[in-house]
This record gives sequence, C-alpha cells and structure tokens, in this order.
Amino acid sequence: MRWGGWLMVPVLAALVAPAVSQQTPSDVAFGGEYFFRFRASAGGLSPEERAIALQARFTLVFTRLLAQGKPLTVQVHSLGAVKSISVAGIPFVTVTVTDAEANQMTVEQLANVWANNLAQGLRRIIGESAR
Repeated sequence: MRWGGWLMVPVLAALVAPAVSQQTPSDVAFGGEYFFRFRASAGGLSPEERAIALQARFTLVFTRLLAQGKPLTVQVHSLGAVKSISVAGIPFVTVTVTDAEANQMTVEQLANVWANNLAQGLRRIIGESAR
C-alpha cells in the first residue's frame, strides 16, 4: 500500500511530458493528447499564460482521478455570459465571449466542443495509464 504513492510519481511525470508537440504556446496538450487552442486573452492572462495555467490543473485532475480513484466527469456550467468547464469536480477552464468569437462559435457551442475534447482525450489517457 505504501508503494502506491511512489508508483503515481512516474505515471504523473509521463503524463506531464506531452508526446504531442505544441504547435503554438497557446495550445492545450497533456499526456500526448491535444485538447484545444486558446485564441483570446481572459482574466488578465494571455492565451499562452492560460495554457500554462491549465498544466497545473491537469496534474490536480490526474491526482484526483488516479490516486484518489474519483470518476472522470466533465461538466459545462453556465455563469452568466460565460461557461465554465469542470473536470472531476475541479473548475478547469472558462469559455468567454471573446473565446467564442475568436473561434466563430457561440459560447455554448465552444464550451461543448472543449468539454467533448477533454472527455475523449482524458479517457484515452486514463486508459493508457491503467495498462
């Protein structure tokens, strides 16, 4: 049982090093999966800074999913004019009007695309790490 924590370190380390190369610094990639690209600033952060901020959240999500055995859930929440996506109960990313306009979609459409990309990509990563 004590080894469980030590075994998680190599698994998380392998997930942090993306096998998928980032095309731009604002690409969101983790564990060999590409999820989406930030095309707009939000919350005082540039697209690149937003992508970097998500790396810490990915690590938190995987700690919750793998070490704590929590189920994978990806949910879209309405917050007025914006949408928030949570992963495994952790607030993960906010989709703004500016994000939607930069992607030529509505906020709801873009939130659903990002949520779907997260759910599919995370399921693939979890399947790989369980082997």
